[in-house]
Order: sequence, then structure tokens, then C-alpha cells
Amino acid sequence: MGRHIGDFFSFVALLGAIAAAPARLPAAEAPYHQGKILKILVSSGAGGGTDASARLVSRFISKYVPGNPTTIVQNMPGGGGTIANNYFASEAKPDGLTLMQDSSSGIGNFVRGGPTIKYDPRKFRVIGGIARPGSLLMIRNESRQKITDRSAKAAVVGDTDGIRTWVAMTVWGAEYLGWNLRWIYGYPGSRELQLAIRQGEIDVWATQNAKLVQDLQREGVVQVLVTEENERRKDFPTVPTFLELLGDKKPTGIAWQAYQGWAGAPELDKFLVAPEGTPDHLVKILREAFNRTMKDPEVDKEGDKFFGDGWRPHTGEKIEGVIREHIAIPKEAKDFITKMRQKYNLPVGDQK
Repeated sequence: MGRHIGDFFSFVALLGAIAAAPARLPAAEAPYHQGKILKILVSSGAGGGTDASARLVSRFISKYVPGNPTTIVQNMPGGGGTIANNYFASEAKPDGLTLMQDSSSGIGNFVRGGPTIKYDPRKFRVIGGIARPGSLLMIRNESRQKITDRSAKAAVVGDTDGIRTWVAMTVWGAEYLGWNLRWIYGYPGSRELQLAIRQGEIDVWATQNAKLVQDLQREGVVQVLVTEENERRKDFPTVPTFLELLGDKKPTGIAWQAYQGWAGAPELDKFLVAPEGTPDHLVKILREAFNRTMKDPEVDKEGDKFFGDGWRPHTGEKIEGVIREHIAIPKEAKDFITKMRQKYNLPVGDQK
């Protein structure tokens, strides 16, 4: 019996030692993005609004992504966003580490169609979007009379690719208001277009960047004709909307659906996407980080410097819906867009 008592006390001592030992819990799993690089591919060259959007987000989003990854930005210009979109659709891994900063031009290219389009923007996972106030269509002061004088030499509209959303205003202006215009395109970006209108190489150009417009106004180079917003811009209250300018000459039916299909929704400006197939939990992390980034007071201040007053963020869910609605315009409206582009010697692709 003594041996059993001894064993009992040994067992109790063992239990006491176990209880006194510090508890060893499983190590917490490190956040997925910790120690990794988050790359943002930009579908345009440096210096424009798409690039500015990417750089604004890249400076701050790491602060709100668990694990605080390093962020880098890489520009991939060409084809109004087609080159970057094609690459992103075929090469980007759905691992939450590569995003693309795109713009409404990428959507316009898809709607326009053609054999070079190898992507479908409806398949991307939208993280969030930035919408600036509507484009301001400018004309050089000495060219103002040309636009309504058919006997004069046509005022020259300059653009990167001839398909930007604001170009719709010039085409419908020529068609329904009798504007005397011709179009040239192929400029690399906003910096080159600003220089071109300053030097008189082109007469007409549009941008959403209030600072660029105000600089040209201060220099006495341009006046603003119209804005593509549905309402007048608060920072340019005397500038009419295109709808106001059309007045009773505004077309209806398919012609107006086509205009809206080209001009796009106000929310559809600059947006950040992840590849098709990116897991829901990673999309959620990135969307939450984007939304928190957009609420950062420093981002608000820096955004005003980049875009001027009036810019606003939108959630990924909202932009995904806007993209689907925009792409779903009727075939007759797409055909009308093609017809207008052919008439005014602008790029045309095979319609879907």
C-alpha cells in the first residue's frame, strides 16, 4: 500500500508542475500581406489622372492592409489601356498581390470591340474607384469663332486615342450643334496635350483636372466651352453642361443611348481592380483597405491637390454594377457609336 501512496503523491506533484508551467498557445498566424509586395499596374503613362490615382492610393493603402505590404507602381501605357488590360487578364495571378489602376477608357475599348480586345472587364474584381468632376472642354481663345463658322478652317480636337469619354461631346456637338471640328489623336498623355494646346498645335481639348484648366486660363490661352457633368461643376459655376448646350437639339432614342454609352456614367472614371478568380477573402481585405484609405484626412487633402475639389471615392461593389450597366447598352446604340466614329474619322472596332 505504501507504494501506491507514493505513486499518488508523485502524480499530484506532476499535475502541480504542469499547472505552474506557462501556457504555450499556438503562434498567431501572420497577416497574408506581411513581408510581401503589392504591385499596382497603371493602364496609362505617367502624369495623367489614372497615374495620379494609382500613386495616391499606393502611398496610403499599405497603412490599412493588414501586414502593411510594400507598394510599387508600374506604368503600362498603350492602346488607351488595352495593352495593360490584356496583360492583366492573361498574366496577373489572382493572389491579391497585383492590382490594376484602370479608367473608363478600358471600358470604352471593350464596348467598341475589335480583335485586339482580349479581356472582359466584367470578370475583374473591383476594389474601389475614384471619380473626379466631369471633363471641361476647352478651346483656344483665338479659335472660338472657328467652331461655329463652317467657312473657317476646322478647329482641331486633340486626344490620346480618339475614344475618351469626353470626345463624345465633340462628336455629338459636330453632329447636332454644327461644330466645325476635326480630330487628331496619338498624343501620349495629358502633359503632351496641355503643351499642344498651349502652343496652338491643337485648338480643343478636355480634362477633368481643374488645376490644368485654371493654369491655361490664367495664361490667357483658353476658355471653357462646356462640362460633361449632368450638373454644373461647383468650381466652374458659369460653364454650362453639354445637356444645357444641346437644348432642344438634344437627340432622343438610340442616338442619345449611344451618346450615354460613349460618355459613360459619372462614377466610371478611375478604378482599381484585382484579377479574375481572386479569392473573396482577399478581395474583402483589399476593399476594406481601400475604403479606409479614402477616409484618411491626408488622402482627402492630397486628392484635392491631384484632382481639385469635388472628387469622390466609390466602393468596389458600386463600380462593378456601373461597369455591367455601361456594357449592357443595346447593340443598336453600339452600332450608332460605330457609325459616328466612321463619319468623323475616329477609331472603329468590330462591335460585340
